[in-house]
Parts: sequence; structure tokens; C-alpha cells
Amino acid sequence: MDSIEKALQTVLPQLDQVKLETLVNELLKVGVEGPGDLQFIQEDDIKHLLTPIQCRKIIHSLKGGPTNPQLSPSSPEPLSVASSSTCPISPISPISAWVNSFEVPWNKVRATLRRAVDAGERPAPDDRRHLIRVIVDAMREHSLNPTRRECMVVAKAITEKYPNSFLDKNEEGELIGCGYFSVINQLKIRVEYVNRGNTLSRLRKHKRTQRDDGDGDDDQPAVATCARVDSYGCVRWQPEDYPDGETSASLEEKKLEMLDIFSQEGLKGAERGRVEDLMAITYAKQREYINANPSPSILDVGKEWPFLFSQKFLLSHFTTLTNVELYTRLNEDLDKKGKRILDFFSSQITKWRKEVRAVLKEALKKDREGTDGLAAMLVMLAHFKEQEESLFLLADVTTTPADAEAQLSLPITPRIIMLEYQVEASTTLEFVQRFLVRINPDSSKCTAKEQISKMTGRVVKRKTTYMNPSVLSFIRDFTEFYLLD
Repeated sequence: MDSIEKALQTVLPQLDQVKLETLVNELLKVGVEGPGDLQFIQEDDIKHLLTPIQCRKIIHSLKGGPTNPQLSPSSPEPLSVASSSTCPISPISPISAWVNSFEVPWNKVRATLRRAVDAGERPAPDDRRHLIRVIVDAMREHSLNPTRRECMVVAKAITEKYPNSFLDKNEEGELIGCGYFSVINQLKIRVEYVNRGNTLSRLRKHKRTQRDDGDGDDDQPAVATCARVDSYGCVRWQPEDYPDGETSASLEEKKLEMLDIFSQEGLKGAERGRVEDLMAITYAKQREYINANPSPSILDVGKEWPFLFSQKFLLSHFTTLTNVELYTRLNEDLDKKGKRILDFFSSQITKWRKEVRAVLKEALKKDREGTDGLAAMLVMLAHFKEQEESLFLLADVTTTPADAEAQLSLPITPRIIMLEYQVEASTTLEFVQRFLVRINPDSSKCTAKEQISKMTGRVVKRKTTYMNPSVLSFIRDFTEFYLLD
């Protein structure tokens, strides 16, 4: 598997690790056993995972084209650039030979930490920070500024040796992302801290431009990535086959039948059994439209598939897509965890910012019976420094959708959980996704691409991250708080 992955990386070096591993797994399913078998794959085998140009690059290269002659079966395998991992780290990050033989100096750590890991327990936060300091000191004997990829290799080794002590897990014991993102993050933060002000140990990277990507004219805007290859947290992102006996044309006819029903009955038509059958059988067609490149707007989706905007079929589509019963899980976890979140904050009330304390004080009033879930969400918004309006729009209980459109200042993004989260509440929504709904893919779709610089007050590009460290830190602190309680 590693050799296949390395061969594909030489052709598509910009393909991120998650997409690369998805591609490799798909090739294994169709019978590819090694790099030599790649010459037999066809575009139909991979077109549902990659853009047309990416497919052509691979096929052209495998047939001996100039794109990458190294993929010829008689050629030696390309050099390894990374160990296999499910945690997405940029494939262009360098890695040094010392990492593969690096050993954590466990003999230098505190006795309390040794006892904890030997017993399979979570170490105390102070012991964990001590371990990070010891490891970074040892790594800097080989390199003054280890790269993030090198930190990843070490983090993976630590969690493999002591999974019960260091893997990122939620209360239910489910893995959060790749499982070792928090260790990677702590290692790299420590590396950056010890190198502060030390210009000699900094790593300089060439700034990438459109010309570096091989797509020519710098004046042309960047082309949007094809949405079809981004299966973030999903189990049925784009079904390969239509239901038995169905074709694209027959499914299009069923779609037109639903549009006709909607034109006559509106969303009330969602209660008809015929519509339920039609929505289920056209799922693959719905995904084709949603995953198209360029992506359709929400208004366009509403015009083409109006019944997706009924609660019934939106939730049904979500369940088919992710294998998660969203409504049930979210409501159960809000009821179950809402009070515990409030208790977690109130037990350490002096620790929090004044904004959090103010919201918490309001949430803990005696007349809040049955509102723990909502109160917990408001506290989390304050904790993550996000505005209530980014999630909740207040209106009278008699307000109709038409009234809302006419009277309220509605945002361009819907106030529901969706694949691309609105910037204003991205952290809180990732918390909902990972902590309450418990969908934990390796990367994040929630991070804003821009932020306000604290130094200049200007809008600047945000540093790329694959998971929100604030969310992961809170989940870890919350889980350990109750484990140690």
C-alpha cells in the first residue's frame, strides 16, 4: 500500500493525505496490488474521486507520457517522503532520516508520568507538558527546528506505544480525527516557543504561486477545487452506481415528477409516500448535483431539489450521507451533556473570562428548567469568543418563514450545521460536530481562511490547520475532568 501511495504522490504531489489514502483504498478494491498494476487502471476506476485533469495526469503518466516517467513499472520506486498516516499533513513538508530511528527518552520523564502510562491512564496535564518539553529537547539534538511532519512521526509513535494515555478520544471512547493531532500540536508549539527570536533555526519556505502549481497565468483567479473528492466525514459522498434498473435519464424523470408535485403542493408534498420513495431512489442524483464543480448555490439546490429543504428529507439525506441519525443524536447529547458542560464551567468559574462568567451566571438561573442544552451552547459561544447572532436569530414564536425574510436581516449562510461552516461560528459548530454529533474526520471544514491580525488590525490569511485546537483542547479537558473526578 505504501509503494502505491508513493507512486501516486509523484504524479499528484499536491493531493492531500486524506484524498490520497481514499484513492489508494479504492485502487486496492479494484485489484491493484502494487505499483506495477497501476498501468492497468482506467479513468472510470477513479473519476468519482478526482477531477478530470487529475485522472488524465495519472493515466497519461502510467502510459509512459512525459508527466512523470518514474511511474513506469520497470523504474525504481520513488523515495519515501512520509510515513503512512491518516492525519493530513502537507506532502511537501520535509522529513529527515533521524526521525525514523528517534526514540522518546522515557528514562528522563517524571515517575508520576511513568506510573500513569504503565497503568494505561491519562497523565496529569502538568506531566503531559513535562513530557512534551523532554521530547522536544531530545528532538532538537537532531534538528533545531523539527518540521510539523517530523513532529507527526514522533506523535504517532507515542500514541501507538501508549494509546490509552495519549490518543485523542471523546467520552464514548471514539477517536477524534487521526487520534494524535493534539500531540502534534503540542510538540510543534513547543518547538516554535523554544525557537522564538532565534532566526538561525527558522525554516524558510518558498512562497507558492499559481505558476508553481503549473497552471500558468498569475493574473487568473484560482480555480475552485472539485467538490467531488472531498468526502469529509461521509460514508456515501458520491455513490458509484445508480439503483438497480435505473439510469441517469430515469432518475431525471423522477426528479421532474417531484418538481411537479412541489409546484402543486409545496413542502406539504413531503408527506406523500410517493415523494419519500422518489427521494430515496434519487439520492445518487442529488449527490451528483450537490457535488458538481462549480458548486451550486443554496438557492439553486432549492430550485432543483426543493424537498431537500423539508426537515424530514434534509435529515434523511444527512443520515444516508454520514450514517448518523442527526436529530436523535444531537438532541440526546444536548440533554445528556448540556448540564455537565454547565457544571464543568461553574466548578472552575474563576478560571474563565468575564464574558463567559456573565453568560454562565445567566444560564444558571433557577428558572432555566429544561434549557440546559441551549444554555450550554451559549456558554460555548462565549468561551470560543463567537457572537450569539452567528448561530441564533431571535424572533416571535408566531413568525413565519415569509415574515422572517421580510423583517429580519438574514445572513447569506443558513444557521444550520452544514459542510462549510459560517466563519462567525466556525469553532462552536465544529464543537457541535465533534462533541455532540460525534462526526470526527481527520481534518476540518470549519476553519476560517482569514482572520484579523492582533498586531495590525488588518485582515490577513489564516494559518492552515487540520483541526481546531481550541475544540480539541476543550474536549480533552472536559473528558479528563470527569475521568479524574
